[in-house]
Amino acid sequence: MTTGPGAVDPARSLQTTLRGIASVAAPTTLVSALLYYFGWVRTSREAYLLGLDDSLFGYSTQDYVLRSISSMYWPLSVGLVACMVGSFLHITVIGWAAGTTGPDSRAEPEERRLRLLRLLAAVLAGIGVVSLAVGMTGAFIENRSSLLYVAAPLGVTVSIILISYAVHLHHRFLRPSPGGEPTQELRSLRLFISSSVIVLLFLSLFWTVSRYAAVKGVDLAEEVERQLPSRPSVTVYSPKRLQLQPPVVETELTQENSSYRFAYTGLKLLFRSEHKFFLRPSDPAASDVNIVIAESPELRLEFVRTGS
Repeated sequence: MTTGPGAVDPARSLQTTLRGIASVAAPTTLVSALLYYFGWVRTSREAYLLGLDDSLFGYSTQDYVLRSISSMYWPLSVGLVACMVGSFLHITVIGWAAGTTGPDSRAEPEERRLRLLRLLAAVLAGIGVVSLAVGMTGAFIENRSSLLYVAAPLGVTVSIILISYAVHLHHRFLRPSPGGEPTQELRSLRLFISSSVIVLLFLSLFWTVSRYAAVKGVDLAEEVERQLPSRPSVTVYSPKRLQLQPPVVETELTQENSSYRFAYTGLKLLFRSEHKFFLRPSDPAASDVNIVIAESPELRLEFVRTGS
């Protein structure tokens, strides 16, 4: 079996595509932009479910990049393991198809090897088509679970890989050898198709990881809600009335020569960001009310660990 003249080398096609991307954006700039986007997706989703807007946090680009690390850890780890396993399987398949590996590889009839290759390519293509259909269908299902929310774009990613690999096996080992060198137009078309598939793969991976970041944002928001009773209790002292509504308790201080006239209790600390304290009432009946107090020399905040 031969690869045939004019066959497109996937590694060379990938290299050409990456060079084209690198000519538009430097690798460090591209990676930073991706990390920023994933961090923003996670933070924006978390803020939305808490009844806030991420613009209130005043995060810098560095803050979003740092917040994206936890969202990217598992996707990068799983992706690296998948690439290692896929490379091993690819080497095994290619060696067996070429008759260079296996205990009886050279003695195995070529006709049988061709039949098995056709079967393998057909099975991979079939699984890829099913995965694509399931992924595209799941992408438009309302009220979907977190698992389905991530599985839908992941199914599209898997379908692109399987269908592309099935086409690669057919092109390299099963199609009849052409009777001459392909024209420059045909070579350019093959390179364009290969590059387009790689770009589609990158976009589907981007879609998958961005949805995973959104799911992480939802999980973080739910964790904040669950942990609210155990968050530090806050007392705010102010020289002026802050007009905080019940169930926040306002106490007027009567001590003479005091710098503060009002104390506010019944508050829990969510977090602090950009010189602002994000608080909530400790009463579960009003625990969805967000109170934002900016840092000021006129205010004093006391934090007490719950249960102390």
